[in-house]
Amino acid sequence: MRPTFAIFITLLSFVQVYGQDTTKPKQVQLKAIEVTSKKPLLEQNIDRTVVNVDAMISAASSNTLEVLNKTPGVTVDQNGNINLNGKGVLVLINGRTTYMSGQDLANYLKGLPGSTLDKIELMDAPPAKYDAGGGAVINLRLKKSTILGLTGNISLSANQGIYARTYDNINLNYNYKKMNWFGSLSYSRDASYDEDKTNRKYFTNDLDVYLVSHIRGRSNTKGLRLGMDYNVSAKTVIGFEINGQQRPSIYTRDYTSKTNTDSSSTGFTYSDASWKNFSSNMNFLHRFNDKGHELSADASYITYNNHDLQDLNNDSYFFHYNLLSDMKIFAAKADYVHPIGIEAGVKSSFVKNNYDSRYLNEKIMQVDSNSNHFIYDENINAAYINVRKQWKRWGAQAGLRIENTNLRGKQPGNTAIAPSLFHRSYTQAFPTVFISYKLDSAGNHTLSWNLGRRVNRPNYQQLNPFVAFENSYTYATGNPNLRPQTNYRTELKYQYKQWLGLGVQYNWFKDIIFTLSDVVDNIYISKPQNVAKGYIAMVLVNLSLHPAKWWDLNVNIMAGGMKLNGEAYATPMNYGTYSARVRLYNQFNLSHGWSAEASGDYSGRNVNGQDVINPRYIMYAGIQKKFWNNQATLKLNAEDIFHSAGQNDHSEGVKDSYYTHRGIFDSQKIGLAFTYRFGRETFARKRNHSDNTADQEQERAK
Repeated sequence: MRPTFAIFITLLSFVQVYGQDTTKPKQVQLKAIEVTSKKPLLEQNIDRTVVNVDAMISAASSNTLEVLNKTPGVTVDQNGNINLNGKGVLVLINGRTTYMSGQDLANYLKGLPGSTLDKIELMDAPPAKYDAGGGAVINLRLKKSTILGLTGNISLSANQGIYARTYDNINLNYNYKKMNWFGSLSYSRDASYDEDKTNRKYFTNDLDVYLVSHIRGRSNTKGLRLGMDYNVSAKTVIGFEINGQQRPSIYTRDYTSKTNTDSSSTGFTYSDASWKNFSSNMNFLHRFNDKGHELSADASYITYNNHDLQDLNNDSYFFHYNLLSDMKIFAAKADYVHPIGIEAGVKSSFVKNNYDSRYLNEKIMQVDSNSNHFIYDENINAAYINVRKQWKRWGAQAGLRIENTNLRGKQPGNTAIAPSLFHRSYTQAFPTVFISYKLDSAGNHTLSWNLGRRVNRPNYQQLNPFVAFENSYTYATGNPNLRPQTNYRTELKYQYKQWLGLGVQYNWFKDIIFTLSDVVDNIYISKPQNVAKGYIAMVLVNLSLHPAKWWDLNVNIMAGGMKLNGEAYATPMNYGTYSARVRLYNQFNLSHGWSAEASGDYSGRNVNGQDVINPRYIMYAGIQKKFWNNQATLKLNAEDIFHSAGQNDHSEGVKDSYYTHRGIFDSQKIGLAFTYRFGRETFARKRNHSDNTADQEQERAK
């Protein structure tokens, strides 16, 4: 930590001397800014909920995935899958996605310090402008300033659970004349520990198997972000942004299996991976006037590379894996907005994936037949139009998005697997309707209704027929024949100012994608399948209360029922459940620069394919002190105070078998963070460019 502090102190010295622009005599410097109010945690807009991340004390000593898991309505399961109000999501960063999903997206967000976040935008009913992938949209807005001169902030943190972690970053902005430069450097040292205990019972041969596994991992993520906006004229702005992330990681997994027949086995996996990401973006914005008449364009090029060397051995075999993946993405779009209430745009994206998985069987010293080479290309072309009209009390918006999808997958094959090839093309329409009515002339009471159709496409790794060995009793593979999951949604909502939101929502799903397990020779083989249709009906309540002058309380409640109707390997899946989730977030504004927070989250019983997840709860708390004229902040927080975030679940509908599972992880932690804002603030010049070109394909990467 000492070299890191030395670098930051040197930068601070530079800022104090050169942090103001003295070449413009007409520029008025504000020597001091008095902060008289604090941003609320939540802001309710007509089409989204905005979360101000700086209002979370624990954000500075957490990674982005942990921040998301504390966000109202958002859940992150044990495998890193992100949901908003029970639906899968399309995750955007500054309007552009990471083109990853599942565990890959989770690992990426773990390497992104929470202190780099400015806002989180939650869109439960996204308009036609956004790609149709994902049942909902979460947009992560990174910190970026338009204040003249040199400004920025530094965040340093330490986090201790079973293992130590740190999430550090520095953000810089330099706004001079027609140019605004922005950038950030980040470093994250992450670590993880998971313990899984599973009891399986096989009915056909009266066999009981007890599995215990321990997974330990560590990674060191280095990130760079650099961009510039250039005002060509008073009406035209062009810009660019580049991002890079490098994450070397090591993880180990050891397991032990025992049976009621007194047999046992042990196994061990060692993984050494090197993951790299680079993305670049060019954007353009022209304003025809100051009434909202504008044209924008955006293009992105993104690459992901991963080289993972694994050794797996147990009592029966030893494998050496060389897992290589390479992905290239190009996406371009253009949007036109007219102030009469018309918005339209087009977009094309091209994704090329190359997964080369090589198995070397050390006993026979040759490439094993389980080796797999999967090549996958995807092209999506889209066009949309959105029309809106506002009257004195009524408001209406209707949109239509058309997406044409072209897929091509190829598996060259090997000595045991014949070559295979598939090609699919289809075109789908995604309508959206939104109607609102102000119940009073002041607009304090608003009633709204919306209807929409969206799609969840399988992520790229789910399509890969690669076979992964977890232990002697558990394998996993992909499915190139997966179809997209279709989602229909409608909601009636009442909103009173900023403090009460009450909604009734109904979601209907077709071709639901679940990862299901089949039992073959006592081996659980998990594979994603389109297995069911079903619905989720729920009531949503959001409250922002002020019980006292010094106390702010946010309450988020989601309660309802779900039902599935399908079949898993000839076993019916006709079951459902009623559940509720309650999240409380308390902010205490104390005197002399002190403030505190306390939050809790209760998740009721849930069903995910063949998994029935038991209820659980988690508690957080934190305290902070501002000093140096509110430019510096010291934050202390405690995570999962009662170590209650572990998952207990059991099976429903597994053929000729039943299991119970208990998983715990390194969630009980204490964190300390220091943040400092620097630079003189003059005035803000805003640039409203919608840079969301690459907003779906990355979500499903790897």
